[in-house]
Amino acid sequence: MTRHARWFSRRGLPAAMAAALVLLVASPGLARPLTVAVPPVQGLAFDPPPAVSAASWILYDDTYDVVLASHEADAERPMASTTKMMTALVALEAGRPDRRVVVSEEAAAAGEAEIGLVPGEELALDQLVTVLLIRSANDAAVAIAEAVSGGVEPFVAAMNATASRLGLEHTRFTNPHGLDAEGHYSSAADLLTIALAGMEEPEFARAATARAYLFPDAPDGSLRVGEATNRLLSEYDGAIGVKTGYTSPAGAVLVGAAERDGRRIYTVVMGSEYPDGHFADATALLDYGFESFGVIPLIIEGESYGSHRSGDELVPLEAAGTVEAFVHLAGSGVLAPHLELQNGAAVLVAGDDSIEAPVATDGLRPLPGPIESLSWWWRGP
Repeated sequence: MTRHARWFSRRGLPAAMAAALVLLVASPGLARPLTVAVPPVQGLAFDPPPAVSAASWILYDDTYDVVLASHEADAERPMASTTKMMTALVALEAGRPDRRVVVSEEAAAAGEAEIGLVPGEELALDQLVTVLLIRSANDAAVAIAEAVSGGVEPFVAAMNATASRLGLEHTRFTNPHGLDAEGHYSSAADLLTIALAGMEEPEFARAATARAYLFPDAPDGSLRVGEATNRLLSEYDGAIGVKTGYTSPAGAVLVGAAERDGRRIYTVVMGSEYPDGHFADATALLDYGFESFGVIPLIIEGESYGSHRSGDELVPLEAAGTVEAFVHLAGSGVLAPHLELQNGAAVLVAGDDSIEAPVATDGLRPLPGPIESLSWWWRGP
């Protein structure tokens, strides 16, 4: 299952996923860790997400498939040039990235942010997609639409069909570039889905990460350099994309992503303060994701966690495998894990709750084979 398919399968989960527990068992048979909501515990002060200027936003850990925090993530708002993520995705999924594209007068006259296309010049489709994502070129967006679908209108229909396929219920496109138009909108959660789908395409991911692109010279010999609009790429440690946007109705919009210490986190902010609010908001949210969430050990292979009586003897319960949890670090202290026997089975216990656990003792038969599923039911304090 692809990353964006996994995320889509979780879209029905409540916004209470702000604090989450992911159990990871060191077992090759366990394909995916189990993720469940962990509500706030009485008397425990969870570190709240930072205050940001964005009207709506979402923070998502792609490595552990968890929404870390969100605010109005399904609110429908103008998306500005983050539209171009879908333009690029539709173009790349259509295939033949090396096809030659002749620039029309309509494309060259798109207006606003441009790379300076000239009517009649011929370029490769993948060159247009690259400058579309790096420089947010509106002329490239129109040229792509005409090349892939024969015109803007049928290309927009393909964009909306792809949105439907991805399950986007709060998104509608009316153009391929994101200039203000009635009925053109998306949500933070939907933009996240588009970004996840796009980042699975190698050409998309390479362009999203690039800080600049030397576009072919204009027919008159003029140099054309597409510098990235995404300042996170040069200012945020580990940034890997993805796309910026701005119009007066939309405010500053940003889909940001970064990788650190083996984790990839995405954030989407919409309606941030102009001119730099989207960069400040994304930075604060990404920092929160990296610093406030992490993996802690619950039980460690080879360690003893309590004991059980076997005849007249007490036999230690020894972990035969390691179990870790991805948690909000401020809440990790409430877990207090230990092993015990319940109805003849070895379980990992944290408070009043338990999961099946890998265990071996001298007097207890170990659980057979890798554990294929874990059961964790949080009943609250």
